Amino acid sequence: MMWSQYAYGVPARGADKRRTLYGIVLPCPDLVSACPTTAEELVLARSAHEARELATVLPKGWIVHLNLPEHE
Repeated sequence: MMWSQYAYGVPARGADKRRTLYGIVLPCPDLVSACPTTAEELVLARSAHEARELATVLPKGWIVHLNLPEHE
């Protein structure tokens, strides 16, 4: 189930008790601006292109570029 606060990205959960949400995988850049809480979370981008798109809407957010090929 996707919650609007994650801008249709997939929430990645961690195992520790202090923080259950680890990050957000593949949020939609067009929807991030409608979900301001997404900018406060770690965002995992699969490619440089995706990281650049997200950086235009998440200037203060944490973006981790995973450096995967475009088709992954």
